[in-house]
Amino acid sequence: MKARAAHTYSSRRRLVVTTLLCIVLIFSGIGVVAQLVARHESEELFSARLATSARVLEALVAQPLASASLAQPLVIRLPPELESAASDAPESVGHRYETKIAFQVWREDGVLLARSASAPDEALAPLAPGFSVHQVGDTLWEVFALRSGRTWVITAEKEEVRDELAEYIGMSITAPLLVGGILMLVAVNVVLLYSMRPLKELAARIAARSPDSLDGIALPKTPVELAPIIHELNSLLDRIKAAFAREQRFIDAAAHEIRTPIAAVQLHIENAMRAAGEAERGESLAQALAGARRTSKLAENLLTLSRISARSDDYAPRQVSLLEVCQDVIGTLDPLLERRGQAISLDAEHDVRVWGEPTQLRRLLQNLIDNASVHGTAAGEIQVRLMRRGDRALLTVANDGAPIPVEELEKLFTPYYRAPGAAPGGHGLGLAIVKEIAAQHQASISLRRNPDGQGTVAEVSLPIVQN
Repeated sequence: MKARAAHTYSSRRRLVVTTLLCIVLIFSGIGVVAQLVARHESEELFSARLATSARVLEALVAQPLASASLAQPLVIRLPPELESAASDAPESVGHRYETKIAFQVWREDGVLLARSASAPDEALAPLAPGFSVHQVGDTLWEVFALRSGRTWVITAEKEEVRDELAEYIGMSITAPLLVGGILMLVAVNVVLLYSMRPLKELAARIAARSPDSLDGIALPKTPVELAPIIHELNSLLDRIKAAFAREQRFIDAAAHEIRTPIAAVQLHIENAMRAAGEAERGESLAQALAGARRTSKLAENLLTLSRISARSDDYAPRQVSLLEVCQDVIGTLDPLLERRGQAISLDAEHDVRVWGEPTQLRRLLQNLIDNASVHGTAAGEIQVRLMRRGDRALLTVANDGAPIPVEELEKLFTPYYRAPGAAPGGHGLGLAIVKEIAAQHQASISLRRNPDGQGTVAEVSLPIVQN
C-alpha cells in the first residue's frame, strides 16, 4: 500500500498572493473612502461657492435689474477661447470650467432678466430658496436659489464637475498607494527569493548526502528562523546514529555471548552421544539442559534490554504505588529465595506514589533483588527499604555478600560486564536493564557498600507524584 503523498505548497507564492490580496483589499477600501471624503468635501466647497456667487450677483446685478425694463434677458457671455478650450489648464482669459458654471436672475413674475451664456433659457430650478438638484435637458445641475426683493438669483454648476473633482482626488490618493503597493510586492518577492536561498541550499545538501551518512548538517550562513530546524535535524541524526551504534553493539555482543553457551550445549550433547554408559550420558544431558536454560535466560535478558532501550514496549505512564510494587515482587520471589536458604524483608515508612510503568518498575526491583540474591551469602538476608526524602522516593536493596571494590561499582552497569570473582551463571545484563529503566523514569541509581563494609546497597531515587 502506497503512502499518501504529502501536500506541498510554495511558501513564497502563498505569501506573495496573500500580500497582493491584502494590498488590493486595503487600497480598494482606501480608494472608496478617499472618494467619498473627496465627494463630501467638494460638495461643501462648491455649495459654499454657489451661495457666495449668488450673494455677489444679488448685490451687484439683481437689484439694478429688478427696476430695469428689458425686452430680452441680459446674457453675460464668456470669451470664445473658453468655449473651444480642450485643456483644463488655466488660460489668460479665464478657465474652461467657467462653461460648466451658470447663473440666472428671474423676476418674481417669471421673467428672465439675466443669465450666463452657459445657462439655459428655462429655469434651472423652481423659484424656491435653498440648495437642490435638477435635471435640465440632458444635464444634471447643482442649484442654489436666493430671493432678493422681487427677484430670484439662481446659481448652478454641472454635476459632472463635482464627480470629476472627487474622481481626481480619489485617484491622486490611491494611485501612489497602488504604485507603492506593487513596488512593495516586488520588493517582498525579491527579499523572499533571497531569504529562501538557505532553504534551497539545505535541501541540496540533504539530497547530495549518501544514504549511510549520519553526520550533522551545517550551512555557511544560517538564518535564525532556520537554526532550530537544523538543530533538531542534527539532533535526530545524532539519535539515529546512537541507535544504530547501540543496535550494532547489541548484535555483536549478543552474537558473542550466545556463541559460548550454545557451543557448550553442543559439546555436552556430543558427549552424551559418545557416552559409554547411562550415568555418563545422563550427566552430559543434565549439563546440556542447564546450559540451554542459561542460554534461554540470556536470550530473554537480551530481548528485554533491546525492547527497553528501543522503547518498543507499550509505555503508558501512570501513578504507581511503590509499596504495592515491592509487595508484589517480594511475594513472587520469596519462594525462590527460601529454596536458596535466603530471607527477604521489607521496611516501608509509608507508601510513595510515582509516575511510571508498573511492569518496568517491577522488572527493575526484581532484577535488583535477583542480583542481590546471586551475589549474597547462601543463608543471608536481603533488605528492601522504601523511604521518602523531600520530593524523591528512595528504594534500596541491600545484601550481606562479599563487598565489591569501589572502582568496580560503576562498571557493573555496563552491559555484559561482570566483576572479577563474581558468582557464575550471570551474564552482566541485570543492572544494565535496571539502569535503562531508571533513566526512562527520570530516576537515578547508584551502588555503594553497606555502612559496616559488608555487602552492597543499590539505591534508586525516583521523583514522586506531587499532589
